[in-house]
Amino acid sequence: MQTCDICHGKLRFMNKFRYAEGCVCKQCYKKASRQFTETITGKSYQEIQALCDEAQEIPESFEVTGRIGNYLLVDERNRKICIVNNRMAKRQATAPDFYQIEEIQNCEISGAPHMDIGEIERKILEREEGIVKALKVKITLKNVEEPMEISFFEGAVRIKSFAFRQSFGFAKRIVDEIDRLQELCT
Repeated sequence: MQTCDICHGKLRFMNKFRYAEGCVCKQCYKKASRQFTETITGKSYQEIQALCDEAQEIPESFEVTGRIGNYLLVDERNRKICIVNNRMAKRQATAPDFYQIEEIQNCEISGAPHMDIGEIERKILEREEGIVKALKVKITLKNVEEPMEISFFEGAVRIKSFAFRQSFGFAKRIVDEIDRLQELCT
């Protein structure tokens, strides 16, 4: 039976992932692909090993009690959130960011061009023409100057497109969940 080149665990038929020089298991693939956000087919053994060594897992003290897509994890018991991988905002894959609910000052949806949330919802419902060039959730933290951003896209997207409606739905759910968690903490 074939084994994973990194952790030497058994590889099963449907649970092995190829890279340039061999195969890895799903757990090592998760680390090497930075939480399933990159392909590893062209990477060498040394690159895969380095990615697995530097991969930061979600700490055991973080209990996932809720999730919104691949954007946000919630730990309601410990009053924390985790922004899973903010590579679109930082233009590179990064480790997850963890924040206490008490650290959050404000959370809002922002887009370019600037439109009121009600206007966006109306345009979505009426399938009205229009273009949005960026959609983000901005999380302003206490004692931090720059807001944390979860970027859904940057580039022209039609408002009536499925991609925009899905992204806007995720953004709205994130804002609603953070608002809900802040109300629980007060």
